[in-house]
Amino acid sequence: MALSSIFGGAAPSQQQTAPASTAKAVNVKEQLKTQIAQELAVANASELVNKVTENCFEKCLTSPYSSGEEGCVDQCLAKYMRSWNVVSKAYVARIQQASTSGEI
Repeated sequence: MALSSIFGGAAPSQQQTAPASTAKAVNVKEQLKTQIAQELAVANASELVNKVTENCFEKCLTSPYSSGEEGCVDQCLAKYMRSWNVVSKAYVARIQQASTSGEI
């Protein structure tokens, strides 16, 4: 029995497993971050579709469908997509800034 094990030190074989388990924990953490990011992207896309449907179709479509309503839907959709892109870019920039400053 070595003196290091008496005084609380780990055996050399135990010291080698610690970095491997740390690397595994980091890998799991990165996989979880990736999965969460993917789920957020799907949720954001679903939210966009729901808002477009709710706002544009209710605004533009009337009971009997007419050809003039198609232009209204197209313009409304384009406006929502532009707005969505602006908000998404600002959100990503804030997340990246918080990540680099250590807030996240």
